[in-house]
Amino acid sequence: MKRSKKLKLTNTAKTILSMLIIIIVLIALSFHHKDKIVEEVHEIKEEDNYTLKIDYPVISNEDINEEITKYITDKKEEFLSIAEKLEEVTQTKLDLSITYTQTDMFDYEVLNINVYSYTGGAHYNQENKSYYFDPKTGKEIDLTAFLEPDKFSELANLAYYNTIKYYEDNDLEYDEAWIKEGTSATTKNYSHFNFTEDSLELTFDPYQVGPYSDGEIKISIPQEKLEGIVKEEYLHIEKKESNVKTPPKRDLSEFAGKRLLAFTFDDGPSDGPTNKLLDNLDKYNARVTFFVLGSRVNTYRDTLIRAYEMGNQIGSHTYSHLNLYQLSDYDIMKEINNTNDAIANIIGIRPDKLRAPYGNTNDHIKELSNMYSILWNVDTEDWRYKDAEKIKEYIITHARDGAIILLHDIYSTSVEGALLAMEELQDEYVFVTIDEMVELKGVTLDKKKSYFNF
Repeated sequence: MKRSKKLKLTNTAKTILSMLIIIIVLIALSFHHKDKIVEEVHEIKEEDNYTLKIDYPVISNEDINEEITKYITDKKEEFLSIAEKLEEVTQTKLDLSITYTQTDMFDYEVLNINVYSYTGGAHYNQENKSYYFDPKTGKEIDLTAFLEPDKFSELANLAYYNTIKYYEDNDLEYDEAWIKEGTSATTKNYSHFNFTEDSLELTFDPYQVGPYSDGEIKISIPQEKLEGIVKEEYLHIEKKESNVKTPPKRDLSEFAGKRLLAFTFDDGPSDGPTNKLLDNLDKYNARVTFFVLGSRVNTYRDTLIRAYEMGNQIGSHTYSHLNLYQLSDYDIMKEINNTNDAIANIIGIRPDKLRAPYGNTNDHIKELSNMYSILWNVDTEDWRYKDAEKIKEYIITHARDGAIILLHDIYSTSVEGALLAMEELQDEYVFVTIDEMVELKGVTLDKKKSYFNF
């Protein structure tokens, strides 16, 4: 058996190979860092009526470097002009300080310029300028580069909500209209942002969402609330361990071509009625959808978990069952977000289906909610009659393929009426959740629409 011969390199060949490797590495590094700082500019000046200290970088990206230089120059000239005008009228010493920081964010580079100027009065004026750019192309980018298409408005709604929450949590006065304007969906309003391990951090300049005395306002939006808004590659959501079991997914192929009914229950969960319903669903091979109130889920958490683990769908009916037409934008989002948070804290998922109390919704509320709006076309008025037989007859009379039936699982008569109707309709219909109905009907949902049936 012949042994393979090893290729031996001469010392000269080894030297040449080593040099080639070093050159390749240096080229790669220089390409990767082509927009790193080339040098720094430092300027210190002290006159009788002002002091000035400026530090800023010179980078190899010529376009952005030109922007930075112009911005710094404009700020300096603006300050010196003021200093000259005030020299004869005030003994107060003016000051200009310009600093910078540079960081990396994913595959992009971020350069922040911070300008502090004191030209009299009670405080410094602060202004920040951030540059985000792609080192591969040299092109400047903004926050929309990290968002899914047409999701800027939804992000702005979250920013508006979290900004007001910041003020309320810190017991500060605020002007809602001011915040609404300062968080509207323009790239100028979102010129300072950063992705952390678990959130999107937004920084608003003084005067942007409140008076200068409030200073910079920095808010964090948790990543789990950014799903579907921020591109998936920029989210690092780790699923928390939970004792709640993942619900089984039914084989919907056995329901293909059959007539479908979606029984939906509002205002729960409850103890007796909801659990009686759950006790009997398997008898009719049924699964239903619960539009729960956030104010009730902690009290009846075991019932909620049971309903979810069985494979029933959990949707939101807001937190306090208020008429959304009568609420401010912030209070609308508070009703919805608090409910979704409460549900997620118990079963580990955030619902994406919303039923507005009284069915009162419109385009603006749908946009604020960022959820799918599910209404109904069979209203049993069970809350009015509280009569199981009457509820049963109404359901049977109005049953149609694709119908959504409205009931309330806080009433025993409603549950009894629903079960009686299932008993009589089970040979004609299959009883499914909203999501199962959507899948079986091949519907692509639109958050701008309201769905009464399928």
